[in-house]
Amino acid sequence: TGCNRLIVNSDNMKVIDTMKNGGQSAGAAAAIFEDCFFMACDFPQTSFEHCNREANKVAHELARLAKCSMTRDWIEEPMEDLVTLLIDDVTIISN
Repeated sequence: TGCNRLIVNSDNMKVIDTMKNGGQSAGAAAAIFEDCFFMACDFPQTSFEHCNREANKVAHELARLAKCSMTRDWIEEPMEDLVTLLIDDVTIISN
């Protein structure tokens, strides 16, 4: 897609700390952390940042939709289920 800068946000501080430390984990998700870290390394610039849960509602809804429904393309217009959450995100940023 031509992206050269990746910013990964999570409301889970343990995930952010693990990713900032090279994806090294001794837990059950060690392989997932490692895979995610090495995929992120494909970008010239990557950062991992903590965000409050309030700012992460769209990501939670996308994960829920991916788990519960068929995959859908989102090219130009956001999915109907996300419009209200996206509007809330813009409102939070602009206030």
